Amino acid sequence: MGTVMISRTASSSDLSRNPAQVFRAADEGPVTITRRDGEPLMLLRSKTVEREHEALQLAASLVAASLAPGESSFADRLLIPFPWLGFLPAQQREQFASEIVAVSRACASISSFDRLFVVLSEWKATAEAVASGYTPDTELDWLDESEAVDDPRAEK
Repeated sequence: MGTVMISRTASSSDLSRNPAQVFRAADEGPVTITRRDGEPLMLLRSKTVEREHEALQLAASLVAASLAPGESSFADRLLIPFPWLGFLPAQQREQFASEIVAVSRACASISSFDRLFVVLSEWKATAEAVASGYTPDTELDWLDESEAVDDPRAEK
């Protein structure tokens, strides 16, 4: 069964004789189950299938936004599937549009979408921070000299 695990292929008899080994292999990646009387089946973790469906939904949103009629930019059309982008300035929306397309293509080329969801999550967290009042360091007024202040936790 060792060779079967390396190739990520197992016969239906391997599955019935050594299910624990086949399941362990499936925890590491997809395993093709060959059958004498039918089309091969794929055994993989449900989380993998869910992630691929999420990636397809994201891809469909990107395609729909790119093909939407109108004069607005692609970045502005992304406000429909990602309304939280409205909290970001136009330049960051353009950055998001460019990055999400590049990362989507890269992830699709290796059939692994984890990085795509990390990037999406990071951009959404940035939008949430802006919506909550975060001010970038470049827009803050900094003191030239330090000043002592009272501890706000101290009782008065």
